[in-house]
Amino acid sequence: MTESDYQDREQSEIKHCAIRLYLEAAARILGSRWDIKFVDCCAGPWKSRDREYRDTSFGIAFEVLKATRADLAKRGRAPSVECLFIEKDQEPFQKLDAFAKERDSSEIKVRAENWDFTEHIDDIVRYCSTRNSFPFILIDPKGWKLAGISQISPLLKLEPGEVVINLMSSFITRFVNDNATDLSGLLGEDFHELRDLSGTELEFAVVRKYCDMVKREGGFSYVCALPVMKPDSDAFNFYLIYATRHPKGVQAFKDAERRTEKQTHVVRAGAQQRQRQQKSGNLELFAPQVLYRETKKYQQLAEDNRERAKKRIWDLLSGSREISYDDCWAEALQFPAVYQSDLRDWLTEWEKAGRLHVKGRKRLSEVLKRDCGHSLRLSPETQ
Repeated sequence: MTESDYQDREQSEIKHCAIRLYLEAAARILGSRWDIKFVDCCAGPWKSRDREYRDTSFGIAFEVLKATRADLAKRGRAPSVECLFIEKDQEPFQKLDAFAKERDSSEIKVRAENWDFTEHIDDIVRYCSTRNSFPFILIDPKGWKLAGISQISPLLKLEPGEVVINLMSSFITRFVNDNATDLSGLLGEDFHELRDLSGTELEFAVVRKYCDMVKREGGFSYVCALPVMKPDSDAFNFYLIYATRHPKGVQAFKDAERRTEKQTHVVRAGAQQRQRQQKSGNLELFAPQVLYRETKKYQQLAEDNRERAKKRIWDLLSGSREISYDDCWAEALQFPAVYQSDLRDWLTEWEKAGRLHVKGRKRLSEVLKRDCGHSLRLSPETQ
């Protein structure tokens, strides 16, 4: 696979980078205990240019899970691995089916189904519900309607299990104020309240509301959102919504988010250079990053979310006599573009100002970490 395989669909490259990084980490963690099932509900392939389909979500998942199983087998644990790839349109399904049949083996069972996944939810649930299986569900529809909570509710409720959903935020924010468009299945019956918002506030509210609905419907402890930029403009295309019941899942996804953020700049720099060269008709001597125009939209998102998350952590501290660092960590990291380093900065700021007391440190220089028994409380004079 080459960079040209993603030309004019760089947003897919960024999305696939995130999915690969997350699945590599999560499958290795969970595969040491569970058998693994991966379900791609809207597999395609769409606009794939690689003969081995390494530029598709299902192709990436297969390669990652194959490598993971081989690695775990060397360590004495060879989990059962199964993949279910679903596509409702006949022409892409034929390609998907050929891929599945060619790769199906005793080591990794691969199967394709020509389904509208919303009409086969019960079949997917049965497939995922075998003993000692941990399902990963990917819902990546071409539009936003198939991401409606009522349609996917049984998949969200699979326990154990984790879900990644592509939320087409750019489409949704465009239609919030359209009286002919009913977004209640996606954002709740009170979605009309969002019409009072605009710009980045509207986008944040849409994403946050959907995350809250996924969390509530599936009984998840944590739901994170990873923004994916449009390659050719300073705007967000969609968000990858990730739901998990374990803090280790949050850690794996946030690590993937940080590394995807770096890759986003690389991808966008390449896209910008191609645009300049096509416009001028001349090749450039410099690397793409030299003339790269960094996205202001992402910088603003990160800044806004750090302020939102900081306020949220302060509110948690104000409302509790004592709260664990782990709970603050999990709450803060559910905000897009917010990381553990941000949380530590806020806590250090408050501690130096005498507003916060940290319990459980063995020494003053000890760095606050999850699973180390640290707890936090506001100073008496602050409360």
